[in-house]
Amino acid sequence: MAGRPSPKNTDQLYALSNRGEYGKLIQYIRSHNNEHVRFGAAGVLSESIEEFTEKVTPRLQQALVESVLNDPSDDVRATVLRVLLALDESTIDTIITRLEADPQSTPTGTPYPLILTKWHGKPRAPLRFLAVAGFGRVESRNTIEKLRTTIIREENMRVLRRAIEEGGDVGDERFVTPIQEHLRMDNEKYEGTSKSGLVDQVQQAAVEALVKIGSSGAYEALLSASRSANEALKEQVISEIGKFGAQDTVDVVVDKLDTDDNDALRREAASGVITSFTESTFEESHSVRQRTIEKIDDEISTDVSAEFAGIVSEAPRNAEKRNAAWLLGQLESETDIAVDSLLDALADDDKYLRTIATASLTNIDHAELEQKVDAVLETADEESDAHALASFLKTHLHNDAEAAKKELVDYRYVSEPSDYTVSGR
Repeated sequence: MAGRPSPKNTDQLYALSNRGEYGKLIQYIRSHNNEHVRFGAAGVLSESIEEFTEKVTPRLQQALVESVLNDPSDDVRATVLRVLLALDESTIDTIITRLEADPQSTPTGTPYPLILTKWHGKPRAPLRFLAVAGFGRVESRNTIEKLRTTIIREENMRVLRRAIEEGGDVGDERFVTPIQEHLRMDNEKYEGTSKSGLVDQVQQAAVEALVKIGSSGAYEALLSASRSANEALKEQVISEIGKFGAQDTVDVVVDKLDTDDNDALRREAASGVITSFTESTFEESHSVRQRTIEKIDDEISTDVSAEFAGIVSEAPRNAEKRNAAWLLGQLESETDIAVDSLLDALADDDKYLRTIATASLTNIDHAELEQKVDAVLETADEESDAHALASFLKTHLHNDAEAAKKELVDYRYVSEPSDYTVSGR
């Protein structure tokens, strides 16, 4: 077992770190024949991680990867892994890929993937992290069981989070029950401690993993969590559960729109509604959309135009923006924020969003719509699509809205915008 190097060597290592000579420090890790010195150098580098992060180069990072792959000492390996995890967690996947490429060339002589089991049993958390990352790639009956065991018993939050992520990627129904248990974790127990943020990461991973598994059991687990007293968890669930795309899912997320006292939950619910649109199959798309409109009209007393307008303005994917713009028109949202977001969309780079926003505006009876359209005409380039669409709105503002939409675009694409919402996501 590696221990501290001699005082003289320790002083030398700290001197290198203090001078920012990390390349030389890594040479000690890579090349010194004394395990204690290699272990000490890795430990000093770990202590200097903030400063090292600012100066690290791909060459230095690759040298650390080589150390993990070649050092005979698990103590040194674990300490170097701690550094790599702090730098970039994806480096762990690079290490697993290297082991897969040459299964016999492992640092201890135990071939891959058997070496993962050896690391999984070690007390040092970085080695267990490396092991579970590999288990998810192997996907054998044995490694799946070890992943389940890790999810049930692991106490290190970072290792636990990665094990849950791997379980989601494997997608096996047997992971649902152990993952669900972490949605019941008592956050108050960790409040104010260093683990508080890590608990949130574990629960976010659990939500995302259940969505990936996608089974009826996974859906039921998320449905149960949507009723949690933990507001942060509830928001995570509502933002993700729409990916199941079923009509029951729409009921769950739409219900959360009627939440006057929680703006964040209402925003996540709106996002969940749009996600249910984009994730629905072509066959169920129309019924999911119609069910959403009916429930919002009949059961939601809170004005939610601001939430969907925010998606039109800020969503990262065009499909989300298009669906939100379409929904604002179907709900005939007459608020300033709804109208303004749709008018802003006339100048968007996405031509389908521009079309849907224009069609939606023909559905809206806003007292100042003509004045707002005039403002667009005054500021938009006369050769631009925004100006052309605003001119259309101006010309047809007092016409029958249905006829206006038909003149603008084939109406079926606005009523059921699946063609517009699949491409350009």
